[in-house]
Amino acid sequence: MAGEPQILEAFNARVSDFIGRSPFFRSWREGGISPAVSGKFLVSFDCLVKSFPSLIAAGAARMEDEVARTVLAVNLYQECGEGDVARTHHAIYRKFLVTAGLPLPDGPGDGFALEWKADLLGHIASAPGPGALLGVLASGEFLAQPALTRLYSVLKPHYPRADQEYFTRHLVLETEHVREITSIIAPHAQTPGGWREVQSGFQSGLSAWETYFNRLLESVAAADPIL
Repeated sequence: MAGEPQILEAFNARVSDFIGRSPFFRSWREGGISPAVSGKFLVSFDCLVKSFPSLIAAGAARMEDEVARTVLAVNLYQECGEGDVARTHHAIYRKFLVTAGLPLPDGPGDGFALEWKADLLGHIASAPGPGALLGVLASGEFLAQPALTRLYSVLKPHYPRADQEYFTRHLVLETEHVREITSIIAPHAQTPGGWREVQSGFQSGLSAWETYFNRLLESVAAADPIL
């Protein structure tokens, strides 16, 4: 069994370990990434940004607990611009791409990005209970801020005149999202066997992210053989 402080400590530690041993994040360092690699990454990442609403919606659809479903629904509402199509997170991300002088992707996305989405949707659909389901979703929430911070520190110098809102907005929002998902995980983590279930779901989600970043490294390395 675990309360909110234990959940935060355990999952932050897992994410820190994940980033520390990830070949992608070990290669992603300021001054060591070329503009060509940055551009390749940003265009590829568009597929993930536009996928987040469907992942949240899939999780909310399976959640029977009213409080948890409401928290996920609010998160989805924010992703979708709170009703303003010009303010969806995907639209804000694409504004960054345009103002950075990068092309807007016109296809479904890289194959490995589509596999990442399919894997996470599969984990959400097959989660044996609400604790495991929330664990899958939590993997992305806990990973978002440290990953985006690392990514943005390298990207920003390459695009100083681009609209930075997508990254700056998310770095603030993800603190709130981590707090919210921790609060709805806690009741499940305090039931017999519930904490194991939550951790299992978290690990399943993190495994999908690990595969994605490993495949992403292979893809961006094609833009710069030094990687």
